[in-house]
Amino acid sequence: FGDVIRSSPTQVRERRIARHPSLKPQAFLRQVVRGILPLGKGTVLDPFAGSGSTLAAANHVGYDSVGVELDEHYVDVARGSIPALSQLEVT
Repeated sequence: FGDVIRSSPTQVRERRIARHPSLKPQAFLRQVVRGILPLGKGTVLDPFAGSGSTLAAANHVGYDSVGVELDEHYVDVARGSIPALSQLEVT
């Protein structure tokens, strides 16, 4: 998406909060979430929630979200990382 949405690798401080092999950067996900619901209405659904980074981005921008994750380990990771990632200041 580099030609559409500027992005860079996930920062180390985000990786420390949410340990997942395919963690996406909050700066990128917050832009994607705004693009999904540009009028601010609706709910973001993440059917493969993993560490919860998309749900955290939705929370940060003030959107409702629902996540589904089958791996109990990552459910626990998401429970801890969503509040921390959503409050993280990113540039």
